[in-house]
Amino acid sequence: MAYEQEDHPKLQFPLDSNSYNITAEIGAGVCSKVYTAQCLPINSTVVAIKSIDLDQSNADFRNLVGRETNTSSLLSHPNILNPHCSFTAGNRLWVVMPFMSGGSLESIISSSSPNGIQEQCIAIILKETLTALSYLHSQGHLHRDIKASNILLDDNGRVKLADFGVSSSFYASSSVYRLGSSTFSSQYWMAPEVIHSHKDYSFKADIWSFGITALVSTKKFSETFQDMVASCLDKDPANRPSAGELLKHPFFESCNGTSEFLVENLLRGLPSVEERFRAASKILEEGVGCYPNGDWVSGLLLHHLMSSIIEGNGNEDEEFEVHDPVFPVESTQAVIPCDDDGEEQQPAAGGRGNEVNAETMVNELMALMTSLDDQKEKVNKIINQLGAETIDREDELEKENARLRLELEREREPNLKDREDELEKENARLRLELEREREPNLKLIQVIKEEDQLLHQNERLRLELEREREPNLKLIQVIKEEDQLLHQNERLRLELEREREPNLKLIQVIKEEDQLLHQNERLRLELEREREPNLKLIQVIKEEDQLLHQNERLRLELENEKLRLENEKLKMHISATSNTTTEDND
Repeated sequence: MAYEQEDHPKLQFPLDSNSYNITAEIGAGVCSKVYTAQCLPINSTVVAIKSIDLDQSNADFRNLVGRETNTSSLLSHPNILNPHCSFTAGNRLWVVMPFMSGGSLESIISSSSPNGIQEQCIAIILKETLTALSYLHSQGHLHRDIKASNILLDDNGRVKLADFGVSSSFYASSSVYRLGSSTFSSQYWMAPEVIHSHKDYSFKADIWSFGITALVSTKKFSETFQDMVASCLDKDPANRPSAGELLKHPFFESCNGTSEFLVENLLRGLPSVEERFRAASKILEEGVGCYPNGDWVSGLLLHHLMSSIIEGNGNEDEEFEVHDPVFPVESTQAVIPCDDDGEEQQPAAGGRGNEVNAETMVNELMALMTSLDDQKEKVNKIINQLGAETIDREDELEKENARLRLELEREREPNLKDREDELEKENARLRLELEREREPNLKLIQVIKEEDQLLHQNERLRLELEREREPNLKLIQVIKEEDQLLHQNERLRLELEREREPNLKLIQVIKEEDQLLHQNERLRLELEREREPNLKLIQVIKEEDQLLHQNERLRLELENEKLRLENEKLKMHISATSNTTTEDND
């Protein structure tokens, strides 16, 4: 199952605490807190922010944060969680990361799947994790802390591996840094060659941790699942497969699930990360005591479970009381009762989300306390089986691991710098080649842009003429000529598109076209100048027409008046004639 890269292009997140609006606390540690927040300048994008108290953290941790954040920025894979940015705010270091709303695999198991996850779901998650691990190894990096708390999911079912110590501590409730250890990974996930500090170890150490992660994620094992885990948990690193080889295992070859399957069958109905944190905090407030070194008892029992059941190297006559591992709730400082000898006891898994039975937890813790001495003896036997020297050498092993880690970091830094220099040189070479190839096209592109601008201008002018068109023969003729020019320009443009080459003929055509365009512009200006007197002439003509109509009306009135006068004269004459005739007759 492959995912596309991020849904949005690479954004520049602000390096200012005022640009983020903290919305909820989702984790807490000795010297750090984890929050959800909104990045206000980037459309209130939801992010996760780890705020680390620099006054309480040691110098090695602060240096590691800087190195790992820079290294993470060089990695690009859809299944690896990369930080957006990091900066200091007062005496605190803020590391801004994408918010994985589904939380960690550890949190999901603790909250809603205490009996393990169904195999089809865990196959999808493990395959995506293994894909990220294969990429990480191909880039020359060991993860060194593969476990369920570092496998994160979002609400779309996308799986991401939290990278290195910085991001892994984001959602990891049992982070070794938070618990004050100087080693990278929790001891019970370590491969045998890592526990033996005098031995070298390679990428195969991550494969061992991957196998342990698979083992604790479910309780129902198919044959192909058992075979896959057994290949990961071979004590001889040379016999373990690489990440790429493991992806070809039948268990993963037959896995064709999708992220939608995870949403429907695993994530739907889960409490939110904030709700899980609040529920966990409430449980821990009711507990007493603390343990300083993490789940090492359950871890060593897991080592024995691996050795005796999967590899078949254990003593079958010897019975061990193996307790199922209980994951601490996500991003919360673990609290658990301690006995008189200072030995830790495992908390029992408790229900789903907020439905935690405190009485059941106390009863189970008391039962564990009564069997602590027996557990200590069995733990010592397990240590002997794994080849560790003694539990008293734990601090020495941690110091040696820290020393080897620092040496590895010192060796890696010049390699990273060389790689960055090579990439910069390659980018510079490609940029120069691009510039050389682009030059002959820049002028042509500029001509095309100018041509398009002129065409748009002509179109605008044509529309204006359409709106202002009057029954003027000259104007109509100009519009027709303009349309012809536009068609001619369009034809020339199409020909240029088909035959465009940097030659003299094309340049000549472009010059002629420019001349036509200039001529067109000149005609337009002349038309504008000629239009004004025409408008005045039309007004004069209209006024003359009105005067003519008025004169005609007056002329008709005058003629009528003349006729009336003539009629009156005629009547008077007739009357006079009639009177004369009458007198004559008399």
